[in-house]
Amino acid sequence: MQVDFYRGGAEAVLIFTGLGGNTVGYDSKYAMIAEKLNKERNASIFVVATPEDCWDNPAAVFENAVNCVYSQINPQKIYVFGNSAGANLAICYSYLFPEIKRVVAVNPVLNLNIDRTKNGVLNFNGEKMLIAVGERDSSRPFLPLVPKKFNVRTTTVVGADHFFTNMTDIFVQLSDQLFTE
Repeated sequence: MQVDFYRGGAEAVLIFTGLGGNTVGYDSKYAMIAEKLNKERNASIFVVATPEDCWDNPAAVFENAVNCVYSQINPQKIYVFGNSAGANLAICYSYLFPEIKRVVAVNPVLNLNIDRTKNGVLNFNGEKMLIAVGERDSSRPFLPLVPKKFNVRTTTVVGADHFFTNMTDIFVQLSDQLFTE
């Protein structure tokens, strides 16, 4: 698993790319998020390239990424930002780690396994989970199937497709939601 590490303080941010993506991302979107949060928050950032075979054992992929954090720092809190398949991993498995306090999941492939998604949402006891889906993303019709819960919010991003085409700045700004109340 490819992981880029940006050393900072005791707050950790795990960024999961889309399936088979690289740690820089199209239009450098993951690198921009990592550099922004590293500079603004002094957070330690871990950008994980979600492997093509992640669905063979998705819980292990997620656990290996969390273990990467602990191999480098002793985090006070862990925040997770995921995109597409990486967003699915974030929704479905963050609840397994009580140190994960906040999740932002962008354009998860909600129709991939809606039961696993519902289980992840219902079992998440962290502070906040935001599921943001583009208005033109194929998962938008499935957004109403996400369970309603006090610490989980869903939103539709107007004009956005699955890749946030010509909207990289909006995509990067979604990472700020990890730290807003």
